[in-house]
Amino acid sequence: MINMKGLRRFLFLSMVLLFLLSIGHTAFAQGSIADTRNSVVRVVVFRADTERPRSELLSIGSGFVVGDEAPFEYVATNLHVANPWMFYDLPQVPVEIYVYRSRDDLVPATIHVPLPRVDMALLRIDPDHLLHTYEPLELASRDMVEVGEPVYAIGFPTDAGVEFPLEWGKYGLADFPAAYPQDATMTQGIISKQLSVEGVGYYQMDASINPGNSGGPLVNEHGQVVGVNTLTMAFSEGIHGAFQIDYLTDILDSRGISYKKAGEITEPPEELPTPPDDTEEAVTLPDDDDSVVGVTNQTLFIILGAAAFLIIALAVVLVTRRKAPVPSMSTPSMPSPQQVTAAAGPVTRTRPETAPAVTQAKRKEPRPVVKGISGHFAGQTLELSENQITLGRDPRLSQLVYPQDREEISRKHLTIRFDERTHKFALMDSSSNGTYLSSNQKLEPGQSYHLNPGDRFYLADPNEVFEVKVES
Repeated sequence: MINMKGLRRFLFLSMVLLFLLSIGHTAFAQGSIADTRNSVVRVVVFRADTERPRSELLSIGSGFVVGDEAPFEYVATNLHVANPWMFYDLPQVPVEIYVYRSRDDLVPATIHVPLPRVDMALLRIDPDHLLHTYEPLELASRDMVEVGEPVYAIGFPTDAGVEFPLEWGKYGLADFPAAYPQDATMTQGIISKQLSVEGVGYYQMDASINPGNSGGPLVNEHGQVVGVNTLTMAFSEGIHGAFQIDYLTDILDSRGISYKKAGEITEPPEELPTPPDDTEEAVTLPDDDDSVVGVTNQTLFIILGAAAFLIIALAVVLVTRRKAPVPSMSTPSMPSPQQVTAAAGPVTRTRPETAPAVTQAKRKEPRPVVKGISGHFAGQTLELSENQITLGRDPRLSQLVYPQDREEISRKHLTIRFDERTHKFALMDSSSNGTYLSSNQKLEPGQSYHLNPGDRFYLADPNEVFEVKVES
């Protein structure tokens, strides 16, 4: 005779065990993803022809170390981060590139290999300042990536810890906090499509890329790098792009630079000792406690074992219930949950009275936009993502992209920023044909001009008119 009380207790404890194992497995996976920040760095570029060293910041972005063991001498990033002047229609100026850890800890670097078509750059760190505490990530390939799989964009957003308003081109070291691995941010999304821009492949995803995140790694759920975060789509809020990592791995292979490859065993397995024929001594296997794959498989086997126990226990319960005698009519019985629900009638949930107030408050938040009045974008309105938008012909540098045959528009023509405190817009021109206010005043390249909501301006051609607005 089976003890039903003891069996139910065993079934309950087995379910608790399975639940705890599932939580432990999930926590382990999340912890391994968070550890990928130990490979990410901040990259800053200063103008070198100034009287005061490192007084004028030209570019800021993210990057990640490349190699197979410490110390590391290579960092991957975007080329528009390492050499912003390459994408401006302005005279070239000398620059100084650093890996920025804090205001007092800057590691000099140079461009080792530039890749203009895919907007990637491989930096080489000064041999006297090699990095020892960063962990390299495994680099995957495009044939390991599937549409719909989860990904994570990692980097150092420009706005993190910065006090605004600041005029572009006048940032200094005092304006930025430390950028150690634990300071990096991580946003989750999925790969929605694989696209091609002028023959170059990249991934379209909804993992957020904020200003300053450019050049950081895009990793899969296994912590392997699949792309380099690069751009934001025009007229598509929340859609971003990362160029495929294969372009970088090809350079590393052709230059003989060692790195960790996804799915590749980096260390040869230890040979197991062979016991003599006349003994029965057990063979001791090598310790795999530090192996992520080993831990994951072990956890999986435990979960499957617990699930098997639950299935067997459930089967025993079902068989026992079939053989149990039918209770007599005089035996009192409790109503089932379904009967109680039917008798009591449907449960009606009322919406809290505060819900309309919350909804109304959200609608009143300011929403900065740029509206096309005449020209190519007439009648179109675009919201500023992260209070910033760039206009031009190059999709790698601009969110509002003109056709390539509009040569009067520069590749990166104009950048617009919105200050939430003053509710004013700041315009900075970086073109060769100019940006003009409604008074026909031409903006000086590199200088910031402030506009009020409702003010208008045009790009190069008086017919390309835009208006800045704040909608609620």
